[in-house]
Amino acid sequence: MASSKQLTCADYHVAWICPVADIEFLPARLMLDDEHPTPPYDTHYDENTYTCGTINGHAVVVATCPPGETGNVNAGRLTGSMFKTFPNIRMAVLVGIGGGIPSLEASEDALENVHLGDVVVGWPGDGKPACVYHDRGRSKGDGQFEMVGTMGNPDWRLTNALGVLVVDDELGQTTFADQLARLQRSKAKKKFARPGLEHDKLFKAAYRHAGDYRSKCTTCDPSELVQRPQRSEEEQQTLVFHRGRIATGNAVIQDAKLRDEIRTRCDGALCVEMEAAGVDANRRCLVIRGISDYADSHKSDMWRSYAAGNAAAFTRELLCRVQPGTVKEMEGKAPFLVPLARPPSFVGRETQLAQLSAHISAEGCGRLAEYGLGGCGKTALALEAAYQTRELEPERAIFWVPAVSQESFEQAYREIGRLLRIPGIADAKADVKQLVKARLSDEGFGQWLVVVDNADDDSVLFDPLQEGGGTDRLIDYLPRSRKGSIVFTTRTRKAAVRLAGGKHIQLNELEEVEARTMLEQHVPNKDLLEDGEVVHEFLELLTYLPLAIVQAAAFVVGNNTRLSEYMDVYTGSERDATDLLRRDFEDQGRYRQIQNPVAITWYISFRKIQEQDTLAAEYLSLMACTTGEAVPASLLWPGSTKLATTEALGTLSAYAFIAERQQQQSSTGALRQERAFDMHRLVRLATRNWLQENGQWQEWAGKALARLVEIVPFGDHETREIWTAYLPHAMQVVDVPEVSEAEERFTLLGRVGHCEQTLGRYRAAEQAHGQVLGRREKVLGKEHPSTLMSMSNLAQVLSHQGKYAEGEAMNRETLALQEKVVGTEHPDTLTSMNNLAQALSKQGKYAEAEAMHRETLALKEKVVGKEHPSTLMSMSNLAHVLSRQGKYTEAEAMHRETLALSEKVVGKEHPDTLTSMNNLALVLSNQGKYAEAEAMHQEELALQEKVVG
Repeated sequence: MASSKQLTCADYHVAWICPVADIEFLPARLMLDDEHPTPPYDTHYDENTYTCGTINGHAVVVATCPPGETGNVNAGRLTGSMFKTFPNIRMAVLVGIGGGIPSLEASEDALENVHLGDVVVGWPGDGKPACVYHDRGRSKGDGQFEMVGTMGNPDWRLTNALGVLVVDDELGQTTFADQLARLQRSKAKKKFARPGLEHDKLFKAAYRHAGDYRSKCTTCDPSELVQRPQRSEEEQQTLVFHRGRIATGNAVIQDAKLRDEIRTRCDGALCVEMEAAGVDANRRCLVIRGISDYADSHKSDMWRSYAAGNAAAFTRELLCRVQPGTVKEMEGKAPFLVPLARPPSFVGRETQLAQLSAHISAEGCGRLAEYGLGGCGKTALALEAAYQTRELEPERAIFWVPAVSQESFEQAYREIGRLLRIPGIADAKADVKQLVKARLSDEGFGQWLVVVDNADDDSVLFDPLQEGGGTDRLIDYLPRSRKGSIVFTTRTRKAAVRLAGGKHIQLNELEEVEARTMLEQHVPNKDLLEDGEVVHEFLELLTYLPLAIVQAAAFVVGNNTRLSEYMDVYTGSERDATDLLRRDFEDQGRYRQIQNPVAITWYISFRKIQEQDTLAAEYLSLMACTTGEAVPASLLWPGSTKLATTEALGTLSAYAFIAERQQQQSSTGALRQERAFDMHRLVRLATRNWLQENGQWQEWAGKALARLVEIVPFGDHETREIWTAYLPHAMQVVDVPEVSEAEERFTLLGRVGHCEQTLGRYRAAEQAHGQVLGRREKVLGKEHPSTLMSMSNLAQVLSHQGKYAEGEAMNRETLALQEKVVGTEHPDTLTSMNNLAQALSKQGKYAEAEAMHRETLALKEKVVGKEHPSTLMSMSNLAHVLSRQGKYTEAEAMHRETLALSEKVVGKEHPDTLTSMNNLALVLSNQGKYAEAEAMHQEELALQEKVVG
């Protein structure tokens, strides 16, 4: 079986873990087709001993614990090193012996009962976890025990192969006999002989063993045996396996009453063992156990080798159903959502990087915060840690969440939910934050890292959220899992302590050697650097801050200026410029009278940009009025030529004032073509300060407002991908006090209200529409069409929040005024009639609602025609209120007509058509026409999956 072939550690893709060396290791080796010399590895780091070989084309590494060192802790120590030494492991199996847990009631089918020598594989098939911790949980007041620990399910390729093996076994197409023959051909074949039926004894739980450990129950009372159907002679010679739940813990179980309690706790577990949790801490695995005892006081060693051999034979049979090529091609990397590129010139910070890496790799969902002055490299350090983690731990998912505002936080969570394809994430009314938190908090998800960047404003994470009116905060939506880690970046020590307690890292200036290396990387023309003493003075002047160095280097390279010439400009600049920009960036509680060189560096660069590229300076001023995060390129007005726009953005990027985001996936899964930029927080604050001090802030806030009015569409579902990118910036601008009375503000605020309404954030929508209505009444009067439209909008969001009486009253007032001002047949009047009817229906006033819907429908058919989408909506609303009154026959007829017209007008895959299909299916179900209703629901579901995923 030996082979001269030697592979590298990277060539092995399957891990076979057999913790009990003296029982489980031999049968594992006997299953190998051949053995390879173990490849070289770092024995100072990894003290394990490995056996390598192949099984049906799979490159397999076998590992076991030192003799006598078993259990979860030792299994975790074994695999923790193993998975780092063999970095490309794609599938892991934990194979050995375990204690059987008989069912409460024996089955009449002898093969369904767990017997000694049977194999239990951890996959219950009921949608619940394959393995659970039987000793982790909470005792409830009603005497119940709530389990709190579960393990991640194994790779789907193994579970798919298990499904094939089950069918093959039923068809008699397995080769278990060939695998078992491998055991019998060995010198140790006597070890694997079946002990015999007379030694397979299951005693009642209350009866304890009589005699010593080696007595083999010869003195135990046979009347206390549990009576179960006997297996035939042929069945006794067959390898029998069961799919079921496996319970894992930290101790050997030799108590039948405790064993039965574990069965109850763990929802019908079939086996109990004590190594799976240790392996799962490092990698998901499939647990395969040969039953060597019944976990009671009658436990003996008689069945251990036989059971271990059966488990090994079963595992080989299973692996033979997985194609080796598919294992090698398995995706080894977990989800990665980081919108910023890796810093190309990252230098230094070895100590802080090591601290971050240790924190990320540790268990327990720890939180750690980086803090330091803006521009000191906090985000760069977090990015480098994220990308390094991606390389060293490809199985760890990594997500990036900007905390510049509540909107940016929720948008990042929405992107995470889309990437993970969390069910319901695309629903307009979905609680995105709770869905993402729940997914990552499930330990079955696996290992993850979340970086919460720019957590500078305490109110963003710790203030109650705007929607809902409750006490929930964004900080409460951060996930918790022993397999996860969270890293914050923030400017202040106070925020760091509040976010992460005592676990924080302060970033100061770079060491001179590191700063010199960074400068040399950004200034490739060494003539511009001059001599070493000039470089030293230059870096000293910039206090070794990374952002200051990058910005100054951009100025030097962009203008082909020597360092000494730059320092002349620096030291010769006006003192009022220094006083102007220093105020915003001092932190007296932490930086003892430290000068803020970044602001001065920015001022020199900005003055140069104003002289050389007016459009770039305009873009910087405009972006300063936004949130500064993910600013769409389309928010910036185009230059006189495409080249001018490209050069302006290139200028800002060259000075490191903005950074282009990496392309992100849209809700359809395709990469967004829209470019977006992040503006450094320091630069944004400095720009805003400069605009205010120069009397230009109100002017630029007004320009930003006008631009957003020009490009933000009405907040409907069809344009959602567009306006969600603009919404955080629109919300930022409408809150600027200097434009609070501008007419454009209320135009934009009305659109913000529609967007919030579409997202299901009705409280925010009510506030927006309320402000617009107040303005319209004051400026235009109560009877102006725009005022009436604002009244209608506000009435709608009141109804959506359950304020039906208030919504009804406003709808009635709106309708009366519209009939007076624009007439009964005006589209706006018809919309108000529909809204009022809907408000009446929600209050159970179905007769009045029906009458109004009928009147609305008749008018719409007259004014806009029967096939107009608005008419179809009224038909659907009328059918719905008929159904609510039990008028199913008429409702069905109207729903059918609506569906037929909708398919004709907007197509079968339009959301309105799918809604009509659902409505018709519901009314069919209400009449007991279940077969037709089911068929229509299935058709609708198929179309929904095709259209929205």
